[in-house]
Amino acid sequence: MAEQLTFDCYGTLIDTTPFWKELEKIAEEYGIDKSALVTTYVNYEDRLMYGEGLFTVYSAIIFKALRYCEMELNVDKLTDQYERLIKVHKELSPFPEVIDTLKNLKSQGYQTSIMSNSDWNIMRSNLESLKNDFDSVYLAEDLHAYKPQLSLFEQVQNELRTNHHVHIAAGFWWDMVPAQRMNWRRIWVNRQSKRGLQNCMPYSEVKTLDEIVNYL
Repeated sequence: MAEQLTFDCYGTLIDTTPFWKELEKIAEEYGIDKSALVTTYVNYEDRLMYGEGLFTVYSAIIFKALRYCEMELNVDKLTDQYERLIKVHKELSPFPEVIDTLKNLKSQGYQTSIMSNSDWNIMRSNLESLKNDFDSVYLAEDLHAYKPQLSLFEQVQNELRTNHHVHIAAGFWWDMVPAQRMNWRRIWVNRQSKRGLQNCMPYSEVKTLDEIVNYL
């Protein structure tokens, strides 16, 4: 039986759909193609996380990604929407089954932790929405690394107090692959019914978080 559970946050515990819908609303307001803005934003968010060589906290990455979108899409003042997007991110809600599942796990004696690419500026509000007293919160801001970089996982491993550990995440590239390299037990929360990579087996797979109790 696992004693400690580490969770990815966004897409696993918290639904990020409103953030992307807000970005699409901004595109409409600026007369930009919605898919072009979302795609450009995502591309530059990834580049800023992994390609610049200098660590930047996630809140600042949002601003910088908007600035690059201005350049790529030839539009002015997208960065004026920065605070609006930060507000939406802070107000994101958990998936319907998440809070009850976390309460159930805590009542059974599991230690729970979050591993996220976020920063405290955003995460403090998201933790309040989760209504859960996590034993630990491991953020990119503190560890100066972004998933799937192994250095983040290695730092978390050094903090774990038990070898009886399971990592639970929706992100495949961000979480499942590096966790495999760490030889962690894994549960994939496959909310979008994607097809996992066979070379990353073995791992357990669930559709919603409440199903993980069958695999701990």
